[in-house]
Amino acid sequence: APSSCLPIEMDEEKKPTGLKISVVGPSGAGKSTIANFLAADSDRAQFKLASAYVPTVGVRILECERAVGGPASAVELWDTGGSTDYESCWPAIMKDTAGVILVYNPDNEGHVSESGAWYDYFVKNNELPDEACVVFAFDPNAQRGTRQRTSPKLQHLNVINASLEDGPFLLQQFDRFLRAVKHKRDGAGEDK
Repeated sequence: APSSCLPIEMDEEKKPTGLKISVVGPSGAGKSTIANFLAADSDRAQFKLASAYVPTVGVRILECERAVGGPASAVELWDTGGSTDYESCWPAIMKDTAGVILVYNPDNEGHVSESGAWYDYFVKNNELPDEACVVFAFDPNAQRGTRQRTSPKLQHLNVINASLEDGPFLLQQFDRFLRAVKHKRDGAGEDK
């Protein structure tokens, strides 16, 4: 059964001080695995799959702090369920989003073709610049350096080929992405 969303009431004068990042993509792509790893204490974190697949219902919000171009910044990862049953919640999830991490499994042909639609909805329809999107082509069993299939709609983006062997590399790419998002957000705020 489709879910319903409660309205989010926010003071219009109050702007978020941290970075809100939406983690999106098809069901079973590995969004929660990646979000759990990125939000964990990187000194102790292990990049691993859950023992059983449990689909995310609606959205989970994970919080962490990352030092990206200055003192540590609060980061919220909005780990979004991949079912279109929650599509009515997507506008609330996208409110005040500074960036999008799009995750798909390149070994799943359905994910490759669907990933373009996720990009259109969460990045293009929300008028986010391409710099505010990073794509993780996540194949947990791929060998390091394996080139993955990509939707033609995503080929102009920063597509990171990722597997369970790539934990430290993913953290580097995540920090690089956060720096770009923070720079873009802070620069946009000065223009207004």
